[in-house]
Amino acid sequence: MLYTRKIKLAATALLTSLLLSGCAGSLTRGADTQSVSDIRSTRQVWQDNNVEFEAAAIGNKSPFKGQARIAANSYRGRVVLMGQVPTEEMKQQVTEQVKEVAGVSKVYNQLRVEPVIGVSQMSRDSWITTKVKSAFAREAKLKGASIKVITENNEVFLFGYVTAEHANVATEVARNVSDVKHVIRGFVVASNAIDDVEKAAEPEKKEATVEDLTESTPATPEATTTQPKENLTEEESVDYVDSSTESLKRTSSPFLGTK
Repeated sequence: MLYTRKIKLAATALLTSLLLSGCAGSLTRGADTQSVSDIRSTRQVWQDNNVEFEAAAIGNKSPFKGQARIAANSYRGRVVLMGQVPTEEMKQQVTEQVKEVAGVSKVYNQLRVEPVIGVSQMSRDSWITTKVKSAFAREAKLKGASIKVITENNEVFLFGYVTAEHANVATEVARNVSDVKHVIRGFVVASNAIDDVEKAAEPEKKEATVEDLTESTPATPEATTTQPKENLTEEESVDYVDSSTESLKRTSSPFLGTK
């Protein structure tokens, strides 16, 4: 009994640590295999995981410790920063430090200049992530899609190497989950996806707004040299949904590129 209780306590401590560090993201994947495969090598996946750890750890160092909350997602060295900082100046300071991390080629700073969220909001965010994952699992058109979901202060970030259809369907599903106020898409869309894909069924309601990652800060030359030679396309046009007009538009997004 004592041994079992120790295991439970350790598991609880680990979950609390993940919530407080801003790393409680979640990856969901359907049972089907009708999807594109991750184009990263094992070494690239390991490097991206290390970049995410190093970038998030910056929040526990001076002068950010106690003032900022930083989470990160990396795909082939392209890093998206999420969380909260007290000032615009500190936001830029975080960008400069993340650029120095080995393996980083570009930084997409999505940090919000606002008070750091508390444990209660972290719990609500975890619940939103769970609801989004569950909605994805119920959607037949997303079978086989591997999508990472991270929620920060009711904003849902979506990541993954997906087809164009999966990107659009996932966006529509996520933006209509209760309590989601904004959806930010960080997908990398495969170029071998079917062009004439079937559009997602029009949902009954449209609440959350949608945004594509379009701005980035190049890393320093030293950091860039650690990147693999095969980089994603710098500028590719992709579709996104404008919540105010409910229509498909074209946008140029270096992160939402094709390969």
